[in-house]
Amino acid sequence: MLSQTKLPKFAVPVRIAMANETQIIGAVFVYQGQRVIDLLCDERPFIPIETTAGFRLLNKQHAVEVDLMQIEEMLEKRDLFPNVDLQYLRNNKW
Repeated sequence: MLSQTKLPKFAVPVRIAMANETQIIGAVFVYQGQRVIDLLCDERPFIPIETTAGFRLLNKQHAVEVDLMQIEEMLEKRDLFPNVDLQYLRNNKW
């Protein structure tokens, strides 16, 4: 059986409101079948997020709200997102 480190990850577009009132728009990465809430509730204090400026490490303690972007909204703001697998997003509940 493959370990999770060898399985592909998929980008899920998110909007994150931070405690300092800033907003981060980008993509977090999940394994197939994994939910974003699972990523947010795991034991790691930081999670990587990809933005148009590159990768950032997000301290989860400073995130106030995480919104999953709808595909339609993401397509309207496509320039804000790195490459996202639209087929995966349409076919899975993330």
